[in-house]
Amino acid sequence: MQTYVSRNVWSLGLLLVAIATLPSQSWASPLATGALLLPAGTVVMTVPDPPNVTVIPCDDLNGIVLAPDHPAPMPASQVEIIVRNSDNIPVVNAAVTVEFGASNVACPDAVYSATTDASGTAYLSLTGGGCAHQIALSGVIKANGITLRNYQNVKSPDFDGSGGDLQVNLADLIAFTGEFLGTDPPACHDYDNSGTTDLGDLVMFSPAFVDGSHCP
Repeated sequence: MQTYVSRNVWSLGLLLVAIATLPSQSWASPLATGALLLPAGTVVMTVPDPPNVTVIPCDDLNGIVLAPDHPAPMPASQVEIIVRNSDNIPVVNAAVTVEFGASNVACPDAVYSATTDASGTAYLSLTGGGCAHQIALSGVIKANGITLRNYQNVKSPDFDGSGGDLQVNLADLIAFTGEFLGTDPPACHDYDNSGTTDLGDLVMFSPAFVDGSHCP
């Protein structure tokens, strides 16, 4: 019994000496060193891949439409952003933001940020007025800090030729009519950026004018 205990004590002593001589990184746990080990690919899962992202209806319009939202929002200003990574997998809880240039003016209660849901989708109601026609960096959409879209067209039915006053009224109708009839070149009321202010643009403008859309 004496010999057995002595051998165990001797063996334990050698083990402690061996551990003491090892570099701390080789045996300490990740928690002890402050390191956090993530499964391979975890970071990639949260990085949006712009070609796999869908922005509705902005991609079809080749730009963004803003509008005052009272008494009702303009359908074209209701934006759905589906964020996916390079594997075409939805990015959940992505922080989505929309940034506008100086040519556009926001409604006082405008919210230009959202978080994606379990399907990688974020919804935004883009309220405001003004006009950016072919101006770089006018409408920039980002998710988790990655630029998804950079639109140079950001337009609104609230634009009477001198800027947006956050209400759609007679002055805006006069400006729209000038483009629609061809007396003025298509620009700020060509919401789908087709190169012509036509029936499709009239369909978008009419409800906003009839309702007298305005910001609260």
